Amino acid sequence: MPKIKSQEALVRQRKRWVMLAVLVALITGSYQWWKQGKLISETWSPNKQYVVREYRTFDFLPRMAMPGDGGHYSGYIRVYNRDGKQFYEEYSDLLDFIEGPFWSNDGVYWMGNDNQDIVRLPTTPVE
Repeated sequence: MPKIKSQEALVRQRKRWVMLAVLVALITGSYQWWKQGKLISETWSPNKQYVVREYRTFDFLPRMAMPGDGGHYSGYIRVYNRDGKQFYEEYSDLLDFIEGPFWSNDGVYWMGNDNQDIVRLPTTPVE
């Protein structure tokens, strides 16, 4: 015969579930805030149809830098069209070392990150 739980045990179990739900909501909200980042720069294509935006994310652990090095920052590179639709997103640990963006007939690319491929766009960004 199964043992019937006391009212106190049920209340403790309910409190644990509520605390777990609050913790999950807090972690999810924090991640969404962190991933959003702060806009650092934006570069429009020559025909003004596309834009590359760089977003700096918050570093929870400060980075150690050598004197005169400045401090490096990490973040996201995102490609949008004129209407705000996002086509591409890439995370980079050293966002300040990336060169570009460079616009071509096929799309856009930049140098200094892990993915060196061109981001193909629906229409040509060059006039």
